[in-house]
Amino acid sequence: MDHDMVRIKGTRNGLVIVLDPSREFEEIKNNLLRKMESAKGFFKGAKFSLFQSQKDIPAHQQIELESICRQFGLVPNTEEPAALRSDLAVAPRTSPHADQGEAALMVRRSLRSGQKITCPSHVIVIGDVHPGAEVVSGGNILITGNCYGLVHAGAGGNRKARVIAQQLAPTVISIADRRYAPEGLGGHTPLRRQMALLTGQKIVFEQL
Repeated sequence: MDHDMVRIKGTRNGLVIVLDPSREFEEIKNNLLRKMESAKGFFKGAKFSLFQSQKDIPAHQQIELESICRQFGLVPNTEEPAALRSDLAVAPRTSPHADQGEAALMVRRSLRSGQKITCPSHVIVIGDVHPGAEVVSGGNILITGNCYGLVHAGAGGNRKARVIAQQLAPTVISIADRRYAPEGLGGHTPLRRQMALLTGQKIVFEQL
């Protein structure tokens, strides 16, 4: 299937772009370009590596693929191949559930209105999530700044997922199948807490 031709996986050392060795190079190149365009800058500033099992990527093809990624603000990673294989062993695949030991997708920028990121594993945002931005994660969501947008942790049903931010003032916050919209419950006062988690059937907020 086309969506398996180029897979982008988040690891502890950045993004690994996994290529299907059975597909023609032009197909792979066009598929990568479409994925970068549809990401709308979400991966800008992230380190990336190209990986293809069974056979090495020819140098001229690697240069072309790296050039596409550079156009969208990605930065080539200098990790050794052995480190990449180790990362792929723990990288998130198709399961929407994320355990504590799984790698996280790191977004090294604030998310602004209209921007959305979806990941089956944990998500770390280095910056703020502004009103109108959205983060959907199969695991935990860690925001190093403030959260004012829409966040959904444990999107595949992981009730142990948590949301952590310097200030939690979300438009809507969801964990697993539970949803909480502060403005719909009689006020616009920010929820000045640092962590949200599911207790029973309710989303509660705690200081860390």
